[in-house]
Amino acid sequence: MSSRNRPVKVYWEDAASRILNLLITLSAEPKFRSTAWIGAKVDGYSGASDTVRKQLERDRILLAELGVRLDEKNSVDDDGQTEKLYRLDVASSFLPTVEFTPGQWDAVTAAGRWAMEDSLAEAVQAAVVKLTPASPLDAGRTAAPVVGTVPDSTDLTDTDVRRLRHALDHRLRLQFHYWPRLTAEGTERTLEPWGVAAVDGRLFLTGFDVDRGAQRTFRLSRIADLELVEAFCTEPVPDRPVRALVTEGLEAASTLVTARVLFRTEGALELRAHAHGEASSHDEGEVLTVGPVDRTWLARTAAAYAPDAVVLDPPDLVADIVARLERAHDLLGGSR
Repeated sequence: MSSRNRPVKVYWEDAASRILNLLITLSAEPKFRSTAWIGAKVDGYSGASDTVRKQLERDRILLAELGVRLDEKNSVDDDGQTEKLYRLDVASSFLPTVEFTPGQWDAVTAAGRWAMEDSLAEAVQAAVVKLTPASPLDAGRTAAPVVGTVPDSTDLTDTDVRRLRHALDHRLRLQFHYWPRLTAEGTERTLEPWGVAAVDGRLFLTGFDVDRGAQRTFRLSRIADLELVEAFCTEPVPDRPVRALVTEGLEAASTLVTARVLFRTEGALELRAHAHGEASSHDEGEVLTVGPVDRTWLARTAAAYAPDAVVLDPPDLVADIVARLERAHDLLGGSR
């Protein structure tokens, strides 16, 4: 029978503790250290000097396979005997300190959410997780999300991406099919592209929609069948950063929303991370302004945090959240 979903014994390898202790100790020691020093200072290494040397050699090989390098050199001890000294090569073993601006972190998370071939998806997601400590403080990393993100999926091919870049570089029009929602019918659009930018971890294309006669912004993952049009763009590109243009386009389309949220407890940190301005007092807590953020994300997340966080306005968003909670109530058979 399969052992899947059965409890298993949890254990910790002594060697793992020893290696972690070695890394922690040598990280604070810029000097070369002898086997005797390591045996005396690092928990997990014990026994005669020859035993410690063998343990250290095995651990050094294992660390090398993991990309962590121990430098070694020969020295002469007080008795005139040759001995090996070791030091952690910090420069080649660890990445330098990495910090991201909010805009850069948006681009990193957008890349991490972009669906790709199975052989790369897991590695990319793991890389984004490892980079999370370098994210800016206002990127929402003060609390784990209560509503999971759905990775972007796209029908864009390498050829489509090359055409998009060519259109942006040479100011040419584009035609493509666009699905505003995954359940909607696709429509053909003609666009004079202004640029691509990431907002809230999603990639968007914005520009002048020829048929609508105004700016429109499109989620890149919902575009397909992209073609170049043999016509140059006629509308000038606004003199603002592309990310600002994307944000303006999303706000105009009501894709982004700003809301007043009543925080009844100290929780709901995920929502608090997107709040700004001074808090106003309330009989049940404090009221903060949240946004602009993705409307769908805010509706789902606020519903998940209820009743610790209560959206007060705008009214249409409140109605959406109430409807979500009522549906959840019905699905649970009317139980609390």
